[in-house]
Parts: sequence; C-alpha cells; structure tokens
Amino acid sequence: MEIREAIPTDAARIHDIAITSWMDTYEEIYSVNSKTHFVKEAYPQEEVARAIRTAEEARGEYFNVAIIEEEIVGFIHAIDVEGTWEIVRLYVLPKYQQNGIGRKLIRELEHQGASPIEVYVESRNYKARQFLVSFGFKEESETTEEIFGQVEPVTRLKRIYE
Repeated sequence: MEIREAIPTDAARIHDIAITSWMDTYEEIYSVNSKTHFVKEAYPQEEVARAIRTAEEARGEYFNVAIIEEEIVGFIHAIDVEGTWEIVRLYVLPKYQQNGIGRKLIRELEHQGASPIEVYVESRNYKARQFLVSFGFKEESETTEEIFGQVEPVTRLKRIYE
C-alpha cells in the first residue's frame, strides 16, 4: 500500500469513495431523504478538487490518499484549527476496511507533523467510534448537529499521546 498526497485529478475517485463508504456506513442511521440529499449535494468533484488544491498550497492542511495496486481505496483530509488537527474526512472503501488502511492514513498525518488530532463522528457510527478508540482516541464530548436535514448526536474524539 502506498500513501501519497492527493492531486486534483483524484477528485472523481475520492468523490466515489466518499459516496460508497458513506452510504454503507450510514444506511441504518439516516433517513431516505437525508441520504438522497447527501448523494446529491455532498462531495461534489469541484469541491474535492478545490480542497486538494488548498491542501497542496497550505501548510495547515493535509489531503492524502491510500493506494493499493494503483487504485485509490481510501483518503484522509485534515485541517489545522488553532493548533489542533481536525480530521474532516476519513473514508476507506468497505471491502478494504479492517486492513489497517485508516490507521496508516492517520499515522501518515502524524508523521507529517499533525498533532494533536481530533475528529467529530456521528455518535451512532459505532464502527468508526470503536476504530478511533482502539487507535488511542478518547471520547471528549457530545453535541448535536443538523446533518442533511436530520438532527444527530455527534461525538468529539481526540488522539491521546503518551
């Protein structure tokens, strides 16, 4: 597996990974209306390409992809928010999950200097929460957010460094 910085021509593949992974993860959590809204409005390729260009130009942003056999199978996007790195996107295609790809993407962020790291996850996304806690993240707080027309509890987790 290779991890490299995303480039604007990766935007279409990143878009597809986000949609596929999100729909798999949130199938039972979000309503049909919310899922339709997500597919229609989330991760437009132009927005993904813009985020990649911004990350290329800025010190306070990382956007990396994971590649297996020349195919992008996952990605991570993190931004520096007042000295704390926030993972805003972390997706791995369902058929590649539980193979250490998410961990390697986070480790690469740390290797590039992102520390401390936090992430916000829908509280009912137990799979993501379990993954993050097993990797040393600690649940810090919970709030609610309106996400695609649906109010959901969201948990903030922060990476613990010893």
